Amino acid sequence: MKISTVIAALILPSASAFAPSPSQSQSTKLEAKSSRRQILTQTTATLASIAASTIFSKPALAEVANGDSLPEGAAQFKRLLSLKEDLPAVIKRVTEGGADGSIDKKEWDALSDFMRKVYKGGDDMKAFTKGSIYEPEKKKKAEEDYKLMQKLAQAGDPPISKEDAAGLVLVLKKAKFVLEDFFDLLSDVPDEI
Repeated sequence: MKISTVIAALILPSASAFAPSPSQSQSTKLEAKSSRRQILTQTTATLASIAASTIFSKPALAEVANGDSLPEGAAQFKRLLSLKEDLPAVIKRVTEGGADGSIDKKEWDALSDFMRKVYKGGDDMKAFTKGSIYEPEKKKKAEEDYKLMQKLAQAGDPPISKEDAAGLVLVLKKAKFVLEDFFDLLSDVPDEI
């Protein structure tokens, strides 16, 4: 449907409704003309705004609503779970690669990126500590854990730059222990069960 057809469909019924009959006085003709002008002005403005909003507006991006991503808390937890699953595999690879010297420059660069993931895991732990742990004792221990995790991530840089597999394995094992300790703090199941 063309825009001119839509405009005509909106304007013509409105304009004919206000057309004066031959028997009406001169004042009625003036009122009808001003009413027609008002109708035409309002209709034109409305159509222009509708056209502008449909042509120039961009669609809203609601990734969570579309199912493309998780809410922030769930995404943080997913990243922590992913880190927990990845750490044993990385420790194993660095241990084996360090023993036979099969870790190349590209893989050392990937390990540097992994240490950034470990550091960001500390940020996710920090967010969980503030929002999910309410007992003062557990909260204090969780704060120590996320601070230690970030220090360990920073401590992993020198072994990577020196290509020291044994030193990196020690750092990664400590990071694994800290992460497991943090997940224990998240558990609210009593030890007696």
